[in-house]
Amino acid sequence: MKKTAIIGSMASLGIMLVTASGEAVAQTSRETHPSTTEQTGQFRHIEQPLSNKVLVTLGGLGLIGLELWWFLLSKPKSKKATASGGIQEVTVTVDGGYEPSHIVVQAGQPVLLNFHRKDPSSCLEEVRFPDFHIAQELPLNQTTPIEFTPDKPGKYEFTCGMNMFRGVVEVQSADTTVSPSPKTVTQAARGAEEHSTSPTSSVEATITPEGIQEATVTVEKGYQPQQVIVEAGYPVRLHFQRKNLSKCYDQLLIPEFAVAVDLTLDQTTIVEFTPEKPGTYEFMCGMRMNRGVIEVRKSKTSQQQEKLHSMMQN
Repeated sequence: MKKTAIIGSMASLGIMLVTASGEAVAQTSRETHPSTTEQTGQFRHIEQPLSNKVLVTLGGLGLIGLELWWFLLSKPKSKKATASGGIQEVTVTVDGGYEPSHIVVQAGQPVLLNFHRKDPSSCLEEVRFPDFHIAQELPLNQTTPIEFTPDKPGKYEFTCGMNMFRGVVEVQSADTTVSPSPKTVTQAARGAEEHSTSPTSSVEATITPEGIQEATVTVEKGYQPQQVIVEAGYPVRLHFQRKNLSKCYDQLLIPEFAVAVDLTLDQTTIVEFTPEKPGTYEFMCGMRMNRGVIEVRKSKTSQQQEKLHSMMQN
């Protein structure tokens, strides 16, 4: 935004110089040859003073130079993530946009982006990574960490909540870099393992005395756990505890079971359904960016019956 204002001012100055030069040329022409057009009624070549020519030339060159700088040299600032303990980390300042707006990381390693928001604009209240199903609120004057692991090389865009400000995470293949020493590999593997196992990613539902499969899912930085395991043919009761104020989490959708409910902040919302067939079924936020999975397995009774039937056939 600041750069745009500066460029606008420079362009306006150049236009003013050219306009002023043109007026000076016209004025000088009228003063020097007052009767030329009156007598003949035709245009004639009039030699202009050197100072007018210099002003016009400088103004034109200034505008040309400004355009060349804007289109050829004004590029988004780029920064390569630094790796520590197996995690690639970069701090992004949110102030009239994102700084840096181009981040380079390697595929297959966890990425930690620390967004420090200084701009009070409502447009920058949220940052979104559509390819990684992330929508995160950014409190003012605070640093908010965002973590993900890019598996494939490519360029992945991140934007503000209104899609006005943008940045890019460029994921490069790990094969293009020099292989680290065995010690570094060990540290990276240990760091990645600690990072991936710190939260509970999967949970198996417990069965109540009434025969209902029950589990609790916390809605904070995504869904925790991200996978809930249940058995087919028995009722399921999921407790969704919402702690994240992002608008993305206002609604919960489970399309396969025709579930669409509102989640109230700092409250628990109960969702009930009965899965009849084994399979994997997604649940997601209202914007379909943050997702979890309900894995429906065959019931133990069905498994025992199949096992008994197989033994009888043999």
